[in-house]
Amino acid sequence: MTSLHPTLISAADDLAATAPGKNDSWWFASRLRDDDGNIFWAKIHAMDTDGACHGTVALLREADGHAGDKHTVEPLHDVKLSTDQLDVQTSILSLSGDLDELEISGATDSASIRLALRREDPVLFSGGSGVFPFFGGTTGQFALPGLIASGTITIEGVTHRVTGHTWCDRQWLGEVSRPLRFLWLGLDLGRGRYLSVWDTEGDGTSWLTALREDGSHLITSARRTDRDENWILSIPGLDTRLEITPRRLDGTQGAKSHVCYVTGTFEGHEITGHGYADVVGR
Repeated sequence: MTSLHPTLISAADDLAATAPGKNDSWWFASRLRDDDGNIFWAKIHAMDTDGACHGTVALLREADGHAGDKHTVEPLHDVKLSTDQLDVQTSILSLSGDLDELEISGATDSASIRLALRREDPVLFSGGSGVFPFFGGTTGQFALPGLIASGTITIEGVTHRVTGHTWCDRQWLGEVSRPLRFLWLGLDLGRGRYLSVWDTEGDGTSWLTALREDGSHLITSARRTDRDENWILSIPGLDTRLEITPRRLDGTQGAKSHVCYVTGTFEGHEITGHGYADVVGR
């Protein structure tokens, strides 16, 4: 599970906060199933920005459409952001652990989620190195895209034991000179194949980092187009065409998150998968 190529960051060391006020982000999204076959989607996100810590917890039960979310903005002196190890605590969420074993929890007004996460796949370093140009500045980003998840979801007093997979996305921003405006996709295509896709031009022009089971990375271009309410992602360098059906999970001012159903072909072979999308400033 180690990197097979040079990187500009250390995922193990950079899981913790860099420093207060440095636009650190820890983003977790999960697809989970209980013993009765019910599907749940969940998101837990903490971000240190603009002198405060923004927290989000969101949950969607697929069968009946039950959904709920909670958002908080708290002064930095009221939360915990450790720079020694991953240890983030706010009034609605908690994140802790290391690169191989993590624990996350969060609560809305009507539901709570608690998960233990175990890493079995390699780290995905965006851009191959983990650092890339970003709106006139630079950003660091890596993902733990296929974490094995187990735990509980409690909705209105009823507890469900759940298992599934979680995507952890870790990012931090340097100084940027332009307003953020992007669509990001994190796609799980099964068998250890993951795509992290950035569309920052606003016209569908995209680039992506593909991670394979052996830890190798490929960085290539892609084209995203809209069809009805779906997105079509064409990746000539991978002989890939994916149809992505998004479903809204939560949203705050200027930012919206979706869960995604994925079908199509990857490297010429039919696949089904799932994923997540963040839409910011558009």
